[in-house]
Amino acid sequence: MSTSNYEAYSAIRERILTAAGRRIPRASAASQARALGLDWKNDEVSVGNQAQLLLVVDLGVFGPMGGHSRALDREAKAGEYAEGSEEAAVLAALSRAHFTLFRVVGAHLEGGVEADDLLRGTKLRIEDRVLAREGMEGTAFAGRIMRLGRFEMTCGALAPVTDEVIETLLGRPVASLPTPQFLPAITPLMEDDVAALRGAASASEFPARVYRAALDHGLFGRLPE
Repeated sequence: MSTSNYEAYSAIRERILTAAGRRIPRASAASQARALGLDWKNDEVSVGNQAQLLLVVDLGVFGPMGGHSRALDREAKAGEYAEGSEEAAVLAALSRAHFTLFRVVGAHLEGGVEADDLLRGTKLRIEDRVLAREGMEGTAFAGRIMRLGRFEMTCGALAPVTDEVIETLLGRPVASLPTPQFLPAITPLMEDDVAALRGAASASEFPARVYRAALDHGLFGRLPE
């Protein structure tokens, strides 16, 4: 994909997600915050930084807890997206986005990065400038992935995944380590652990569990006191 196309799709993605984020009701935002273990005070979520807030928004837009409807669906109904336009194509891709854990392999021959989808056992070609930086090989992330033609793009929040996060998700809690200066590569997963993660991922609350594990292990910085 050309640089200009990537920038165009990225800009459209951000516009749609920003618009959808504005359609999250306060009641839904409160439910998402509590699902992540964050405090809801004075009608707003208490966070330590913007990245933590984006986790709340991600749940509200794509997969709300507490029986709330998706803000993305409200945006699709209320927004103006001309049939056949690039905006409509990106909106459709966002609506079909799936949540997964993936490990960065390296540069893809056709552009972007190659990644292993750990929950589906498939290869991904992801166009993403952050993931394409040096030193990302072997690192893992969790988030929503949408497909546009022959490539994928991230959408919404992207949570770093470490061995400690994996252990927590598998029900083997471990002590939190100091926040790493650089995200370490994850240890290759055993087949039984992959199967267990895939089983856990079928639950609607799985994204919130992953995000909360990343928060608890300090991968999004310090939480408010």
